[in-house]
Amino acid sequence: MSELNLKSINASEELARFYEEGEARFVQAKLWSAGDYFANALKGFREGSNNIGMAICLLKLGRVLELLGEYNKAVTTYTESQNLYLRLNDHLGVARSKAFLGNVFWAKGEYAKAKTLLEEARKQFEKTGYLPGLAWVNDLMGNLFLAEGKDKEAESSYLSAFAIARKVGDSPEGKAWNEYHLGAVKLFRKQWAPARDGFLKALELFTEMGDVLGQVATFIHLGEIACEEKDFEASEKYIRQSIKMVVPTQCKPLLVDALTVLARLMKEKGEDSNAVSILTSALADPTCRQQTKDHMLSLSELLEAHFSKQEIEAGLRWAKDYTLEEVASSWLKTFSSKPTKKKKLSK
Repeated sequence: MSELNLKSINASEELARFYEEGEARFVQAKLWSAGDYFANALKGFREGSNNIGMAICLLKLGRVLELLGEYNKAVTTYTESQNLYLRLNDHLGVARSKAFLGNVFWAKGEYAKAKTLLEEARKQFEKTGYLPGLAWVNDLMGNLFLAEGKDKEAESSYLSAFAIARKVGDSPEGKAWNEYHLGAVKLFRKQWAPARDGFLKALELFTEMGDVLGQVATFIHLGEIACEEKDFEASEKYIRQSIKMVVPTQCKPLLVDALTVLARLMKEKGEDSNAVSILTSALADPTCRQQTKDHMLSLSELLEAHFSKQEIEAGLRWAKDYTLEEVASSWLKTFSSKPTKKKKLSK
């Protein structure tokens, strides 16, 4: 995606500072703070009736909302951005908005909508010859295929994305996500060793780049693989690291993913009661992505088969009493006990 050209839209010094601070904090994975700065920039562009500035800030703000798990708000924000780009006759802007919208609908499990939007975005990127956008949307299509269980199609889409990206130029980011995505395909196929190797390569690159969310996502998968291989010590290490890094970002979808892997670990260690409480808390949260729910369906059914209806209902009540951050923070400290009192975190 091209960056906001502050000079071309005559942004004031104050608006430029808001936007640039938002960008800086987004890169640092300080999502809530980044959203505040983008919102302030957006407010200024609205007051000045600057449609270009508004459209770009809406895309940025939508991405923050998406990562926070505020899916419906993200849809509204992206849609507003798309409408502005349509008025501006900015075809690339429309394509970006549609791709972002497609990604939200992927998270929500509305795969037919996601596919339509992503295909429309891809056609527009192809028509304009915008290779970075084409590579990006192919990666998003790969995610969608994998969520649908179409691993061959996902692999092909990921490989196409990387081939297109290399035409633009080699980059650590492109290499990192290529390793990550191909690792995800191997994980889906239960090829534990190749998947682990791919994620370790991705982790090294994400660490070098300082990509916090990339590291978190990779630690989660490494924890899952170690659990499958019965290396519980390594699994615990990876899960601890993922939770430690993700809580400050407030990226709820990734926090949910980390907790589901923690539940898997507890189940493998024979701690079914703890496992069902954690899994219930994670899957019941509205930020949980459909792909995560589908991935954990067999574990959820297995755990529920071992408990009475009353025990499951008690677990649901427990899940409603604690925030995800409380559950995660408690387990980060003890890894063996529930939090003892309810205390809502301030934002």
